[in-house]
Amino acid sequence: MTQFLKLSGLLIAATAFCNCIGTILLKQSRLTPTNSSIILTIASPWLITSLIFYSTGLILFAKALERLPVSIAVPTCQGIGFVLTAFLSHWLFQEKLALNHVIAISLIFAGICIMTRS
Repeated sequence: MTQFLKLSGLLIAATAFCNCIGTILLKQSRLTPTNSSIILTIASPWLITSLIFYSTGLILFAKALERLPVSIAVPTCQGIGFVLTAFLSHWLFQEKLALNHVIAISLIFAGICIMTRS
């Protein structure tokens, strides 16, 4: 049973990581100066790499759903994603991360921890 939970947790963490990196790369694709042409937007290496990470996350999440209920998998994945994305965007893009952001993220994460306890 413990091995089962470890694999499920690893799949959820990897999914959250892939989605976070996909989001960070998507943001980067919009910061890189390009022509506003839809073709050039689609051909952006940042956007293509973002789609690869999102797709990988989707496949990993599908595998996690084989082992976990949706009511646990989704909030856990989203909670981890909130934390990772907030801190990475602050570190990489110098986006604001004020005390109220940290408190709100902490409350969301605490709520997810409480909700997923059996």
